[in-house]
Amino acid sequence: MKGVILWIGFFVLFTGHQNLFGQHGVSFVYAPSKVIKHRSNLLFDVPDRTHEFRVAYTLQTSGNKRWERYWGKPRIVLNGLFVNYGDKDVLGNAVAILPELHFTLKQWNTLRLNLQFGTGIAHLNKPYNAISNPNNNAIGSYLNNITSLKFGLEYRWNAQWMTTLSTGLVHFSNGLSSSPNAGINIYGLSIGGIYNFDRKKDQHLEEDLLTQDRAGHPLTYKKWIFDIQYHYGFTEYTVPDGPKYGVRALSIGGGYRYTEFMTITAGAEYEFNNARYTFFKRNFYTEEEALDQARSTIVYAEHELRFGRVFNRFRLGFYLPYPIQNSRTLYTKVVTGLYLPEVRGHVRPYIGVVLKTHTAVADYLGILFGVSI
Repeated sequence: MKGVILWIGFFVLFTGHQNLFGQHGVSFVYAPSKVIKHRSNLLFDVPDRTHEFRVAYTLQTSGNKRWERYWGKPRIVLNGLFVNYGDKDVLGNAVAILPELHFTLKQWNTLRLNLQFGTGIAHLNKPYNAISNPNNNAIGSYLNNITSLKFGLEYRWNAQWMTTLSTGLVHFSNGLSSSPNAGINIYGLSIGGIYNFDRKKDQHLEEDLLTQDRAGHPLTYKKWIFDIQYHYGFTEYTVPDGPKYGVRALSIGGGYRYTEFMTITAGAEYEFNNARYTFFKRNFYTEEEALDQARSTIVYAEHELRFGRVFNRFRLGFYLPYPIQNSRTLYTKVVTGLYLPEVRGHVRPYIGVVLKTHTAVADYLGILFGVSI
């Protein structure tokens, strides 16, 4: 689900870029990799070798938009991906659609160092099954999120051809929407080539988010914001193929946009976890005690990175001892979202997907609706 929103956001970027020019092309990548057995209770044997293949269409942003110039004119990459985990009976294979942004960190003439980050949708053909596949206790669903983080070098031979060498981590997970969900991680080297097409420059400059009003007059970005979010998540609590329970959260915060494309926010959050309520009610707690166990109050700090209308937010939350002392101290939330058209100039509704985790253990995957003023 998280990948769906990011894919829609990247579709907006692709279709909105009538002004792109140069360095549009195709790329081919092969990555000899290895599965990481990151928990001692995982039952599968680590395969000797994992193979990752990518075919991608790449677009080089032109810098006509302000967010492109701010982030150093990143490349937008839409990958089709195939992974052979090296164990056809237990782990099987994965196919995925993976949109990415490639950021230039350093450039020396014909050599470039970049950061590659993306998240998308993956289909794994051998999830956990108590009878036919009990040893794959890492993934309990066919449909999963895929997240990729890599650092790479690109060498330009001429105007059309580039070769690439990168290394990093690829993660598959369903956010505990289905159990089990320890996730599968692979790492390794990636070797590839990029063929770029020639394209004439289009002089048309499109509008940036929050840079022009409806009359076409330039706007300066507003530094102070007020932000409201509603999260609805779901989790399969403990038992594979068991019932899924809802999690609802409401947060209110204030923030400061210290650059046009980065914002820090702090606020308070209230959460109700129906899975915890059901568990404690069934274990002979009173109605009031079960409700207290299901409620959480939190203070949080959040940071946003914006790329046009697409954004990522990273939240760190700290549990308060009300209505009870929580057994955990803090959590993290990762959000991928899309800003919708503005309402009355400075009211910006948005939608997104959120993954909540406790020390890398997924708590729930959900959708969110918000308004930033």
